[in-house]
Amino acid sequence: MTDGERGRGRGWTALAAAALAVLAVAGAAAVWAWSQDEPVGAALTWACAVASAVAVAASVPLRHRAAGRGLGPVRAFAVLLLLALWGVVFATAQAVDTVRTRLHEPRSVSAVVTHCRVTGQKPVEGGGLGDRTYGCTYRWSADGREFGEERPVDAPFPDGHETRVWLEDDGRMVTGRPSLLSVPFWIVLALAGLAAARAFAVHLAAWARDADLWGERRAAAPIADGTLLDPMSRGGQRS
Repeated sequence: MTDGERGRGRGWTALAAAALAVLAVAGAAAVWAWSQDEPVGAALTWACAVASAVAVAASVPLRHRAAGRGLGPVRAFAVLLLLALWGVVFATAQAVDTVRTRLHEPRSVSAVVTHCRVTGQKPVEGGGLGDRTYGCTYRWSADGREFGEERPVDAPFPDGHETRVWLEDDGRMVTGRPSLLSVPFWIVLALAGLAAARAFAVHLAAWARDADLWGERRAAAPIADGTLLDPMSRGGQRS
């Protein structure tokens, strides 16, 4: 392989690596926003799409370069590395959101319960139907606006029953508050994801090196006494 070919090979490898880095960062930001029920945004979507396309396009010339050593494992470990990193981001986001929600008590207002009704029956083993399920309409006002929403309840209330509901910033009713016990669960998942990401990164680097994607290997060169000297080894072999 000539120096020019090695240079082009390193260029394609660097382009693919840069595209994967952009995809990892943009994808992590998108996963964080999605996990917090926030809009992902067109910029992140386009960044992920373009980075994916560039990574795939750059891998085409690298497939010929890695002929005989295989590019499949490199692609597989690259995908696994991305998934592990995004999994770490998702688990971390869940832990952060749980702590933030528990530390900041949401406001509450009084609400009136009306129109309770039977919504169905719980299925039991054997295909039968068990206890009934109920739903009631909650009505409340917040910031000068009237709200109403039907929610499931364990037992029906009489019309006019007064209770309190927890509200989000936009005045909508909170479905429930996460338990602090879930924080260590998400932290353990994040640490497991980090360990997996490290292992995938090590395997990715090893396979990329074995496939000579960085162009570090040089062809054997003849020396004066007729020996072919391989720069990747200490000795040579006779021609």
